[in-house]
Amino acid sequence: MSAIDLAAVVAAVLSLVAVGALTVAVMSLARSLRELRTLMAGIQDEALPALADATAAVVDVREQVERVDEILDAAESISSRIDGASRVAYLALSKPVIKTAAVATGTRRAARRLRSAEE
Repeated sequence: MSAIDLAAVVAAVLSLVAVGALTVAVMSLARSLRELRTLMAGIQDEALPALADATAAVVDVREQVERVDEILDAAESISSRIDGASRVAYLALSKPVIKTAAVATGTRRAARRLRSAEE
């Protein structure tokens, strides 16, 4: 056996070893891909309903926010009306009450003077 024959045999054996190693690597990769597909299917089965629930919750929250916004607008409107009504009541009642108090005070003083003048 010559050196060329020996080199050819060594190259053939190394090629077979490389093909075997690549075959093992490809089989391992195929197994990993199958596991990944199974995992992804499980995630889809669980995630899609959760996403639908989350979407429904967001829609519900949006509706609730709109309702709260309407309630706040109504409360603000009521508050401004009450503020206006209290101003009107203050303006309408403050002067007559002050005048009535002044008349009562004046009447009391006059009554005291009359009583002290009679004594």
